[in-house]
Amino acid sequence: MAAYTVYIDQVFLGNLVINYAILWGAAKLSRIPARPGRIFAGAGLGALYSLALFFPGKNLLFSVWFKIASSVIITAVAFVPLPPGKFLACLGCFYLTSFALGGLIFGMIFFIQSGRAASYPGIEKAVSEYFWPGLVAGLAAFWAAGKGIAAMIKRGVFENLFKMSLCIKSGGGQVNVEAFLDTGNRLKDPLTGSPVIVVEYGVIKPLLPAEVKAFFEGGGEPDVWQVLSSLGESRLASRFSAVPFRSLGRVDGLLVGFRPDEVIIERGGRGDKIVKAVVAVYHKKIDPSGSCQALLNPDLLELTG
Repeated sequence: MAAYTVYIDQVFLGNLVINYAILWGAAKLSRIPARPGRIFAGAGLGALYSLALFFPGKNLLFSVWFKIASSVIITAVAFVPLPPGKFLACLGCFYLTSFALGGLIFGMIFFIQSGRAASYPGIEKAVSEYFWPGLVAGLAAFWAAGKGIAAMIKRGVFENLFKMSLCIKSGGGQVNVEAFLDTGNRLKDPLTGSPVIVVEYGVIKPLLPAEVKAFFEGGGEPDVWQVLSSLGESRLASRFSAVPFRSLGRVDGLLVGFRPDEVIIERGGRGDKIVKAVVAVYHKKIDPSGSCQALLNPDLLELTG
């Protein structure tokens, strides 16, 4: 059997470069700001883990559970502190970029090398001889793809895929709203457990009673408990509730929520009716450009069947 010399310093350096690119890609994909120093620290930790290949008992160190634990630690070093949901999204992006970049590098290695690698020794030889050219070519392709996708996102190429029209009906009236499917919106009404649609006050205003509108017309953020108290024993009071939300730097926010008669989601030339939905009223503009006035909870799509 042919023998190949493996240099520990090259293994460490190669994995350092790859891990840095993976963490950089995960940060861009998940839109999480990260300092280069933190990314470098995470990449260095990952590179040290790659040296476990030379340790006794490497079968345990490269087990599935150990790999998962190490990826969680690496991601934490690079990006924590983050809310749990955001961290899981970042971890998912870490795996996605890992598989994408790994596939690119191996693809470039076998594209560059001449001849065939029909056996394990042949594959091992190809990787050993063409690792650095494949790494450089793979990183270049990964960078170009990332820049291309970022440019497409900036131009709004994918935007229409996440946009849809809503018709919200309540008390004999209706409003039409352009909504954005927000994967980060997982708000649920605490009373009914129904998914929440966040809608600008200016759009939903015609469906609100005068008592509620008075608080929003005053300017600034309305006091949710005062809004609910103003409804007293009216027949509409049972439709309104306080919807808690969490955003960056704020963990105890409240929005005024109400249950409309129905919401119709228009997509693919058809309208899907939903009756178990709650509308949370937001006192500011959701999109300064005015291209959408609502944030749609993805769970609502499951209710359409």
